Amino acid sequence: MDTLERVREIIADVTQNSVEHITERSAATNVDGWDDTAQMSIIAAIEMDFGVLFPEREATTLNSVRKIVLALRDQEELAA
Repeated sequence: MDTLERVREIIADVTQNSVEHITERSAATNVDGWDDTAQMSIIAAIEMDFGVLFPEREATTLNSVRKIVLALRDQEELAA
């Protein structure tokens, strides 16, 4: 499973939406249930699942699928 698909699954699970409704263009502004509490849960789940740790300042800005995927790719590059 690729990064985008896994991120979509995590967000769908946390926000209690169907994964089909979560796309690369999904964000806190257009996904029901993606509020501040869900944001913390999404980032915690992403960190656990991918084995990364985002600084708190960065974690609060990761409010879209695209931003999360790009941040994960940056983490992978730093680890390489």
